[in-house]
Amino acid sequence: MKTIVVFSPHNDDLEVGLGGTVMKHLLDGYKVVKLVFSAGQMSNPHLKEDVITKRREREAQAVGRKFGYNETIFYRLTDQNLKNEISSVAHDVKSLLKNEKPEKIYVPASNDTHPDHKAVHNFAKKMFSSSEVYTYEVWSLTDEQHPAVYVDITPFFKQKLQMMKMFTSEKASMLMQIIPVYFRARKYGRKINVKYAEKFYKIK
Repeated sequence: MKTIVVFSPHNDDLEVGLGGTVMKHLLDGYKVVKLVFSAGQMSNPHLKEDVITKRREREAQAVGRKFGYNETIFYRLTDQNLKNEISSVAHDVKSLLKNEKPEKIYVPASNDTHPDHKAVHNFAKKMFSSSEVYTYEVWSLTDEQHPAVYVDITPFFKQKLQMMKMFTSEKASMLMQIIPVYFRARKYGRKINVKYAEKFYKIK
């Protein structure tokens, strides 16, 4: 079975950045493996850390079950401190990639403004093997040095929004992101003459 692996700094970054493309891959028969690095302790100051981390994990698991991800793996590192902790899971990630031999790997953009996203991008670069590697957009995506790839997600756009809305612990953040997600999807769709699209840069 062909496999894709998505490096997701937080539990909802896959869905924001490439939820539609993941649905297309599943329809095309790919196995989808999602790696979640941060436990998300800092995402809700009104809840105790153990409460919010368990809730975020349950939400990610629910999305995976509903939409058909094959596996979601949680590394439970400290939110906003991935730069200092992520090397501790290098052996596990290398072993996973060796076993899965993914055809495609998706990682956050190199210039994403979130420090955890940058940390995951830099970490992932050390893991690349023979897989095709693409960067995806959460907060920013500009990389004119590499070829842009657009994916038609018109049949899956409503599902992408459903995914995002299932992260109820991040309700305010998701509501904030839905508008830019919509406008980006329309903008990228015009590039390939479809209604909605997602944009990636192929960096390997």
